[in-house]
Amino acid sequence: MKKLLFFLLAGLFVFAACSNGEDTGAESKNGTDDDTEAGSDEEVTLDIFSWRSGDTEEFDEIIAAFNEEYPDIHINFEPTTAPEYDSALNTQLSTGTAADIFFVRPFALGENIYDAGHLEVITETDIENLAVVDDIQKDIYTSGETDELYALPFNFVSYGFLYNKTMFEENGWEEPETWEEFYALLDDISQEGVTPLALGTADDWVVDEIVGSGFYPSFVGGEAWREGLLAGENSLTDPEYVAFLENLTRWSEYMPDNLEGIGYVDALQMFMAENAAIWVTGSWALTDLDQDEITFDIDMFASPVENSGDQRWVGFNGGAGLGINAASEHQEEARIFLNWLMSEDAQALTLNLLPGQFPPGDIPVDQIEDPTNRKWLEAGGENNENYAVGLAFEGLNAGDPTMGTLQMENISQVLQGALSPEEAAENMQEGLSSWYEPFQ
Repeated sequence: MKKLLFFLLAGLFVFAACSNGEDTGAESKNGTDDDTEAGSDEEVTLDIFSWRSGDTEEFDEIIAAFNEEYPDIHINFEPTTAPEYDSALNTQLSTGTAADIFFVRPFALGENIYDAGHLEVITETDIENLAVVDDIQKDIYTSGETDELYALPFNFVSYGFLYNKTMFEENGWEEPETWEEFYALLDDISQEGVTPLALGTADDWVVDEIVGSGFYPSFVGGEAWREGLLAGENSLTDPEYVAFLENLTRWSEYMPDNLEGIGYVDALQMFMAENAAIWVTGSWALTDLDQDEITFDIDMFASPVENSGDQRWVGFNGGAGLGINAASEHQEEARIFLNWLMSEDAQALTLNLLPGQFPPGDIPVDQIEDPTNRKWLEAGGENNENYAVGLAFEGLNAGDPTMGTLQMENISQVLQGALSPEEAAENMQEGLSSWYEPFQ
């Protein structure tokens, strides 16, 4: 058994498509015809609201498996696009039209919704399978004031390099372990007339989440340095963090010429069209990438290290939590569904349907069908010892300017050659110092 670690963020993915479940003949929670006592034989319909609009077909399969055990609890999976989600959810909550279950952002964004009274508390008494989730995962959705859990950890994601394995094999290229080997590889790819890195700065969230929070750990010593930063013991102007920014100044040489106009979807399309050998991305890309549409094999490697043998840190983030609407008329049925999602069979089903969106429970590794999915998960270490939380995900996004905003503004300019690493580090440190008490 492999204990899967779930962490949270952000935010942040680009997906498309929208679907409702089939008409079951029962009204949704906002109607009046489906009121029923928990455990009765009457049919109930639960609405689920999500920013994962690209996962509609996969959720249909998950829901179908659930209905094999619970045929009287019908579920409508009603997603929107990630950029529209937060404002849409806020509108629904303020007008009393929110779904019974909705996706919850990790850390401060989710806690704000709980503080406003919109989320029901979740306990092992109500959801027995919650016991399979580690406390460190629950902490992402636990109130700092009340110590109550307000969302069920659903999945987590991490960051790395997805590459065209067929192209690598044809050219004799090998995965790099060190940054020196990484740049030698990029030079070899360039000599073949192929763009090495599918990455651009058009989408701010890509710069913030994938670049800024995904690849800093191997330069600073991972999680211990991040915790020291939160405590005010470390600084963004420390040499080790500046070294991370200096490393990024070399990336632009291997990115598309029009990098300022390349967003997440553009990078995905470049990679699928074999116009780039490596895609700088997050593990959820395994879900976004339509492997039926490509004619080459894929693989991944984690962030390189300075010296061979160094610990190979992996930046990660909580993907999503699932919260029960405090105004829902069907909270008991919602708890039944969430408890089922934490069962071993449901966890394995979810992991294989949504590769790269790692569930938090215990499942046998041999049930992971996609070898790249398995390898990406295992990069976190046997005991999850290689994970380090992204800088912008905990604490540093609670004020203005947020760490996320500062990364978007400054790291973009570093990649574009418009700002030196030292200047960017000073800007970010100064911005946080204006409100973050440990820096004052």
